[in-house]
Amino acid sequence: MKTSIALALACLLALAAPAAAQQVSAQKPVPAAKPETTKPETKNEPAKPVVIPTEGMPVNVRLEITITDQRGDAAPIVKTVTKTVADRSWIRIRTGADVQTKLGFRPVVLNIDSFPSIIPTSPGSNMPSNKLRVDLTIEYRPVAGEADTEKSTTPTINESLRIILEDGKSMVISQSADPATDRKVKVEAKATILK
Repeated sequence: MKTSIALALACLLALAAPAAAQQVSAQKPVPAAKPETTKPETKNEPAKPVVIPTEGMPVNVRLEITITDQRGDAAPIVKTVTKTVADRSWIRIRTGADVQTKLGFRPVVLNIDSFPSIIPTSPGSNMPSNKLRVDLTIEYRPVAGEADTEKSTTPTINESLRIILEDGKSMVISQSADPATDRKVKVEAKATILK
């Protein structure tokens, strides 16, 4: 009988040992997590979109285009076109005629398309700066001169460009020479913000 009691006690001890081990491990404190050495996460704020106004500022722009046509030593022919339009609006001017010359009728053309746009002081701002972006197309065909090289053809200036103008200041935007004659054509532009 002593043997069976000893055997029963041994079985009980064998069963109790794993349960006691589980209980001890459950009571052990868990070590604290080590602090991270990396930088804390920062939220990437979305970039603020640049707002490009589709409508212009509530002001008008006066645009002056001056064409100076010089042939040799002759007095220059000066043509000035002045037009006023709201900011960010198209200006389209068409002028033309047929002029009687010694060689018959010749077409004369002065066409100007432009789109002035006031540059704001900062993106998305409604405050105008003193600068304007101007898209400009010019077609200029004057009366042919008396030179032999102009008897069979009428010289034409045709140009398109985008320029930055300062409010109220004139700027030479192009100078061209006729490939067949001594004729030179200079184009000046001036934009004024009317407040």
